[in-house]
Amino acid sequence: MKTGLLRFALLALVAASLTACIATKETVYRETERIKVEFENDAAARIFYEAFTRSPESRQRNEKITTFTIPVIIHAQRTEKDSENTAFNAAVRRCDTNGDGKITEQEARIFAAQQK
Repeated sequence: MKTGLLRFALLALVAASLTACIATKETVYRETERIKVEFENDAAARIFYEAFTRSPESRQRNEKITTFTIPVIIHAQRTEKDSENTAFNAAVRRCDTNGDGKITEQEARIFAAQQK
């Protein structure tokens, strides 16, 4: 009886020592190039940048988390975050309503009014 119990305890100890969890955690920053944009004048540039810095999207970054888990064996987590340029590009696209790559003072004022 004691031999069976001892054998079971030894087997349980060996099994417990062989279990391990492989864990990985990775964060990736998605870098995008800034859109090349021209401004009609200095006032248009100032109005746009002031409105952009006030906008919630200038501070908010999209984040995507992917997790894969097999209990006791593997745990993998990958986080993808957008760069600041992603928010800037979205703001330029919204502000440049005619899509000509040049932000006029009027477009900048309309964009600024939308941020309030």
